[in-house]
Amino acid sequence: MHPHRFATALLSLILVLFVVPAQAEQATRAKIHQLIAMDGAAAVADAVIDRQRPVVRQSFLAGHPGIAKKAADAYVDAFASELAARQGQFLDLIVDIYAKTFTAAEVDALLAFHASPLGQKLRAATPVILELSRRAGAAWGQENGAAVAAAANAKLKSMGYMVK
Repeated sequence: MHPHRFATALLSLILVLFVVPAQAEQATRAKIHQLIAMDGAAAVADAVIDRQRPVVRQSFLAGHPGIAKKAADAYVDAFASELAARQGQFLDLIVDIYAKTFTAAEVDALLAFHASPLGQKLRAATPVILELSRRAGAAWGQENGAAVAAAANAKLKSMGYMVK
């Protein structure tokens, strides 16, 4: 084989083996970003940051006794701002998880589902479902928690453990 043809064939093989799959993976990752955006991942991340504000404030104040409350507020704002600035890194971690879990064809199917009327209905209903589920779980826990704890304690006693 002529050296020029061999080099051309080798280069073509390298392109097929490495470049094409990398481009396909990049396209799939872009679709996963689109999918998690449809799921509202960024809004969830923002909500988590907001919920962390009191915890961060309390932790900062505990670690810096006597510091001015304004300094604690400024720290919390700076902390939240840094978290928000790094949100893309967090979302990339989620993309990695999706990429390991779903094939490119499955990602396409998920995108198609989320774009469908039923997928849109599910996305719209999910916050309400989650809130109602949280409330139902809390009510169930209040109603059944003592009985579950008593049954668990009775089981431990029957196994010979002393429970107070």
